[in-house]
Amino acid sequence: MEPFFFAGPLHAARGDGNLLFSEAELSFPESSLVIISGESGCGKSTLLKQVAGLVKGRGVRRILRGRCFEEEDLPCWRSRVVLMMQDAPVMSGTVRFNLDFPYSLENASNRCFNADRARELMGLSGLSHVDMDSDVTHLSGGERHRLALVRALLWNPDVILADEPLSGLDAATAEACMKLLAVFAHAPGHGVVSVMHEKIGATEADLHLGIQNGRLLYE
Repeated sequence: MEPFFFAGPLHAARGDGNLLFSEAELSFPESSLVIISGESGCGKSTLLKQVAGLVKGRGVRRILRGRCFEEEDLPCWRSRVVLMMQDAPVMSGTVRFNLDFPYSLENASNRCFNADRARELMGLSGLSHVDMDSDVTHLSGGERHRLALVRALLWNPDVILADEPLSGLDAATAEACMKLLAVFAHAPGHGVVSVMHEKIGATEADLHLGIQNGRLLYE
C-alpha cells in the first residue's frame, strides 16, 4: 500500500562536494505534522527544496495519495505540495496582491481568492493590524513570514513544506502560528513538514526527523 506522501531517494552535496544527505526518504501518513530539526547547514532547506522539485535529484519518486508525479508533472505537484521558503519572499505590490496573485496562475484550477478567509487568517496569525492594501515593503521580516503562512493556508494544498516558518516571531505569535500549521496538518487529506532549528511544536508533532551525518533519521 502506497503511503499518503513519499519522496525519495534524496541526495545532495555542498558546493565543495561534501555530502549533505544521501538515500533520504521522506514518508508520512495522512493528517500528520512532521518536524525536521538539525544543526544549521545540515541540509534541511535543501531537503525541502528537493522534495518540492526546485532542486534536481536523480531518480527521485514523488507520490501523493497513490499518484506518482513524474518530472513533467512537477507543476501540478508544486500546486499540491506548497513550499514556504525560509526567506519568505514577496512580490512588489500590496498585501492583497501577494495573497491574490497565485489564483491567476494556470495551476490554480478552480481555486478562487477568498478575501474574508484571508482576513480571518491574518487575524489568527497576528496580522490584524496590517491593511490588505498596504505595500509589502512596509512589512517586517516576521510579518512577511506570517504573510507566507496565510498565503499557503489560503491556497489549501494537500501538503505544506514550511522552512523555518516561525523565524522572527515572538514566543506568543510563534505559538499561534504553530497552532495554525498543526490544525491544517491534522485535517483530513492534509499534512505539514516543518523545518525547525529546535523542536518547537513538539507537543503537536506526530513525527520528529533529524539530519545527522548525512542521514535522515526518524526519531
